[in-house]
Amino acid sequence: MSNTFSALASSSDEVQDLPALSFLGPPGTYSHQAAFNIFGDSVRYVAKQTITGVFESLSSELPFGIIPQENSTNGSVIETYNLLRFEFVGRDSFVRGETNLPIEHCLVVRQNVKIEDIEHVFSHEQALGQCKAFLKEFLPRASLVPTDSTAGAARTLLNPPSEGFDPLKSAAICSMVVTSLFPGLEVLHTGIQDGESNMTRFYIVSYGADVRVPWQTPPTHQKRALIRLLSDRDTVAWDSSRAIKALNIPISRIDRRPSLCSTTFHDVYFLEVYAEGGKGSDVAWFDSVNQAVERLRQADLESTVIGIW
Repeated sequence: MSNTFSALASSSDEVQDLPALSFLGPPGTYSHQAAFNIFGDSVRYVAKQTITGVFESLSSELPFGIIPQENSTNGSVIETYNLLRFEFVGRDSFVRGETNLPIEHCLVVRQNVKIEDIEHVFSHEQALGQCKAFLKEFLPRASLVPTDSTAGAARTLLNPPSEGFDPLKSAAICSMVVTSLFPGLEVLHTGIQDGESNMTRFYIVSYGADVRVPWQTPPTHQKRALIRLLSDRDTVAWDSSRAIKALNIPISRIDRRPSLCSTTFHDVYFLEVYAEGGKGSDVAWFDSVNQAVERLRQADLESTVIGIW
């Protein structure tokens, strides 16, 4: 694994000719690992500083991206769902697939740092939330410092001391692989995530709905679609039964975020639906989803297909 990521961190003329895929960087993040598991060497990897940066980078020159959608311990990734609210999703950019990655968090430090030395713990807010029990038991007095990514937190430990920051009194929560990417770091504890099973689900996104996704290992899953639905602007309450009846397709999950309109407490909903039985052609599934959205519109429910796979 370490050799794989070391290779990915380098560049070559051959790599430059591959289709580009952006991920939440730097190299060594879980997003990077999840992407490599399904795309391998079929794409050129481009690190971005934030999830927003991944979405905003999608273009004809950088047609693919991977973003974390949900963690089995800490729930939905709010930044991702906030981005899915924007009109360009479903018009220019689309969700095209999914993949799951088992997560094993490690406590990483500069070499020779002991746990009793640690006063600050850096990581992405999702990772901090997934390790609450460990932090409460072993580092109850340490301050928790959110960062843009887990690998970025590890890289922070290599910064020189500054006002309010001492790398010899700090730790990062991240993947073990960062110790092979960033010399000078070592693993202090492994498997510090809460619970025996910790899984993160990722969405594969693309610029355009028709560009071919260059899977090296195509994920196996049910046929699914993601529909964005705006509630009635004239009422705070959302009549879910009306939407479900009009949709008439099995729903696997419903997520809610504040909408971007000026109406106070007006929400936008994300309905993930699936093909019952998972059989049938892609064309038949696409037709079924489009017909469902048309039924929603006929019921005066503003809806958009923002992903289908």
